Amino acid sequence: MASWGYSNEDGPSQWHNGYPVAVEGKRQSPIDIVTDAVVDGSAVTKSKPLKWSYNKDHCLNIENTGASWKVNVNGSGSSLTGGVLDNEFELWQFHAHWGSDDEQGSEHTVNGKMYPAELHLVHWNKKYESPNVAAGQPDGLAVLGLFMEIGAPHEEFEKVVKALAKIQNKNEKCTVDDMKIDCNNFLPKDQNSAAFWTYEGSLTTPPLLESVIWHVFQKPIQVSAEQMKAMRSMNFASEGSEVGKMVNNYRPPCPLNDRPVRKM
Repeated sequence: MASWGYSNEDGPSQWHNGYPVAVEGKRQSPIDIVTDAVVDGSAVTKSKPLKWSYNKDHCLNIENTGASWKVNVNGSGSSLTGGVLDNEFELWQFHAHWGSDDEQGSEHTVNGKMYPAELHLVHWNKKYESPNVAAGQPDGLAVLGLFMEIGAPHEEFEKVVKALAKIQNKNEKCTVDDMKIDCNNFLPKDQNSAAFWTYEGSLTTPPLLESVIWHVFQKPIQVSAEQMKAMRSMNFASEGSEVGKMVNNYRPPCPLNDRPVRKM
């Protein structure tokens, strides 16, 4: 499978043709989080709370990957530690998944409920020599997932939105030297009381490596309808292609396969 996407021909239902782990794997993501079945893991975070810290000057560029927008960062100085993590993790990039309307778009679901979009902050385990090496290890990556719902405009996310007009088509990229996106502002202000679910999973896009320790926050962040519209105005393909707008770029939930999901 030379390429993959989100159409009927190359979408998630076909990924197993090029990436057998899609159906053979035991820790694939995303999942449906069934709240009645989660395990109480709060004792862990009470003794070793999840902590994060980001600087504002880490954004290198933003690109249209043909599957999403992605902000690449120099994560030096950023830190994610604590909770179920045994090492320090560094921010690598962040991106999102969204739907064609407000009834769909998030990758994870909660008791079957889907949100309009989901933001992913991807970190790598610094005990490995590089992000790419870490991505192939069972404990190599840690992703913070935040559901996005329609509401008030999000001031920090607006910095991303303003750049989207410059990367409407696949492979377009622009620098973001002056954006100074502060990822702290996507996350709960009170780190000690931030409620989330965590489980061992995978990347949600090919090659679907089973290397992710997922942290999905219970409380969504709000973005405006106009900010959501800006993401939906992007294109999957290069300029001039007939391929449609970049919407419904999400993978449906995968089998849990007896994995524990902890509420922290």
